Amino acid sequence: MLMVISDKNKILIQRVLDTVDWDLIFKFYKLVGRVIGNETTQIPGIKKLNKNEKLTTNHIKDEVNAIVNHIVENDITQFVYGPWNIAWVNGEWEMEMPEIDEDGNEIEGGDSDYVPILESILEVRFSPMVVVSKEMVMEPGQEMVENEETIGLKKQLDKALEEENYELASKIRDLIDMYKKKK
Repeated sequence: MLMVISDKNKILIQRVLDTVDWDLIFKFYKLVGRVIGNETTQIPGIKKLNKNEKLTTNHIKDEVNAIVNHIVENDITQFVYGPWNIAWVNGEWEMEMPEIDEDGNEIEGGDSDYVPILESILEVRFSPMVVVSKEMVMEPGQEMVENEETIGLKKQLDKALEEENYELASKIRDLIDMYKKKK
């Protein structure tokens, strides 16, 4: 069920987005070569940039704004989109509070007030690095085929050695050894 974003929630969204350090986010996007609209989840309002179009902070702002609006409109409590992790608590659910007299009794036919059950909360987190560890279960005698992580690490090791970055090469070699010991 698609909800319409209330004026109160529009202000809440704008306040959150106004506090983001967009220049820093832009530097990260450029550093890692991140582009707009490249996730598998399709969100209305997010389109890939044309190949000849340069990334700007406004592109990133528009992307995050579209993500947040999608979350609020669809009342999604938790959502991850690339490096963005967004949590939403909808405080617009209200309960009716009947008018009460001075003795604490409900006034029949009196005016009722609607009070929010919760406060709306919007959290926008930028998580440029996510580390995942996965346990691999192998049957006895089963050989381990070289996996993507090891292949990628070997390429990084070759590059580090080529650039004479021996400290990094040492750490990468340790990771490769850990993968080999797993088998």
